[in-house]
Amino acid sequence: MERVFVVAALACSGLCISSTSFAQESTPAVTVSVGADVVSSYLWRGQECGGFSVQPAATVTFNKPAISIGAWASAELFQKDAAALNMTEFDLSLTWNPLEAFTVGVTDYYFHTDGYIGSLNLSSSSSHTFEANLAYDLGPLALAWNTVFAGCDLGPDDDRAYSTYVEVSAPWKLGGVDGSAAVGASLWDDGFTLVDTNGFKVCNVTLTANKELFSIPFFGQIVYNPALDKVYFAVGISF
Repeated sequence: MERVFVVAALACSGLCISSTSFAQESTPAVTVSVGADVVSSYLWRGQECGGFSVQPAATVTFNKPAISIGAWASAELFQKDAAALNMTEFDLSLTWNPLEAFTVGVTDYYFHTDGYIGSLNLSSSSSHTFEANLAYDLGPLALAWNTVFAGCDLGPDDDRAYSTYVEVSAPWKLGGVDGSAAVGASLWDDGFTLVDTNGFKVCNVTLTANKELFSIPFFGQIVYNPALDKVYFAVGISF
């Protein structure tokens, strides 16, 4: 789910293999990046969305208009609950950077409950959820606003919830380890970011640390969800 997009998000970090076409000496016209994470738990916006998972990602960036098309997926390899289905997800994103620090985007979250094309519609019965994304990076602080505008997103009264998640994050570095700290909240009745949310609630307090060991980038996360009063921990590696 973060995955992506998002300035806060979890997903899509890692080493990148880059190739270019129509290259110029200074800035290539097109950049392609491919990577993958392996995580002990899939954590996103204060929720545990899956167990041990593999999360590949690919992005094509057209540098002149500063437009990127991204694909991100998560496949749960081992189920924590034998009665539950393996958590699988496939997301597509389109982002535009009109300014270096400002990003506008749209993300399509898809969960493998129904056929991909067959459920591709804007109604609440869809297996897709469509979200508008805004992000601004101030350097010492980054701000993100994400609102669902179509797809599977129903509130308590079975009407369109327009689930909205906002987040403030900041980078840190200490003792040769760098990372980020983030606080996120659901603004009102929410059918997507945090199920059964009623009104404003802080749902994500995350501390992330990154460290390269034996030339392999490792990362760890501690997440506290005040709305659910739950704590999660995850570790992962990036390729």
